[in-house]
Amino acid sequence: LSQLRDALKPTRTLPVQELSSYSIPAGGTAEFTVGASQTDGFSALVVTVKATYNASATQGVRVRWLYSPDGTDFDSIEEAEAVGNYEDIGLAAGASRVRTILIPLFMPYVKVQIVNLDTSVSVTVDAWRVFLR
Repeated sequence: LSQLRDALKPTRTLPVQELSSYSIPAGGTAEFTVGASQTDGFSALVVTVKATYNASATQGVRVRWLYSPDGTDFDSIEEAEAVGNYEDIGLAAGASRVRTILIPLFMPYVKVQIVNLDTSVSVTVDAWRVFLR
């Protein structure tokens, strides 16, 4: 019985840093993909993003996720946003903001995109991921 309990208890992986002090140009995007071998056996992906804004920034950052059954054909950006597969990180010009986002694992592959909504200045980001069972 204790083996069954241990097998069913919620588990999380150790945090993995996917992006470190990564500069996203004005209007640009940074991304990373998690694949079937990583997501197998887990039900959720948790992504934490730290955005460090330029003092002249006027727009924040969007964290968007796209699903794929095969690692090639991902949701289109328009369709993902239409169903709310994104979270915005508020603007703090000249400072940093951190947000943690829970993403359900509906498909074996998930592409996480961090979009600089500001079209005039870059933003520096750090991103970590954790899987949950």
